[in-house]
Amino acid sequence: MSRLVLPVAGLVVAGLVVWSAYIMGARSGADALSVNLLINLGTEIMGIVITVAVVEWFFERRRNLERGRQVAWSALHAIEQVVWVWQGGPRQIETDQLLGILRSVSADDALPDFTQNLLLSLGTRSKQTLHNDQPALQAHKGLMTAFEELARLNAIREGGRVLGARTVADVLEEGVKRLAKVLGQPEEAMPGRLIRYVDSAEQAQEVRYFGRDGDHAAPRRLERGAPEVF
Repeated sequence: MSRLVLPVAGLVVAGLVVWSAYIMGARSGADALSVNLLINLGTEIMGIVITVAVVEWFFERRRNLERGRQVAWSALHAIEQVVWVWQGGPRQIETDQLLGILRSVSADDALPDFTQNLLLSLGTRSKQTLHNDQPALQAHKGLMTAFEELARLNAIREGGRVLGARTVADVLEEGVKRLAKVLGQPEEAMPGRLIRYVDSAEQAQEVRYFGRDGDHAAPRRLERGAPEVF
């Protein structure tokens, strides 16, 4: 809104100058030179204001495009972290592998409370991004829809009932597909059987999340909150 003040003020000034020239020209015996000077001044101001407004629009659009890619990458990396804790797989992963893992999720896969916290945090941050970065999301086709889909995870415990593993996987898969399209990443899922280190057992999730193996006592879950995702 503040960026509109200067162009609008300039157009108002230019309009007043041209209007003054018109009034002077309507009077008998008006100085033709003064009238021409005012008209030229008014049109010059209009030209400058319009040029500045167009340049500012292009810069604003570029900023929104860059910001949109930033939040898209941040969201994608956050999904990678959540899926790695939940399902395992390679630590360095591409979107086709990520989609393959999500497509292979079983309805019986465990969703322990700490994994739910990660998903809940992802959904909450996605919802915040929808409110705080709308111009950036609107700059890329499909990016707004991706965050709307991910924001559904904010209700993972709605009404005291936890969303099923297959539903969670579908939400994440749809979000990854749309983010991948915006970022120019692979959109086709790799066959899940080709992806190594996948293990969705609750004990394996604890090891990946808490960083402890079976020979060490894991810290109490309340001692660690869900990390900031993006």
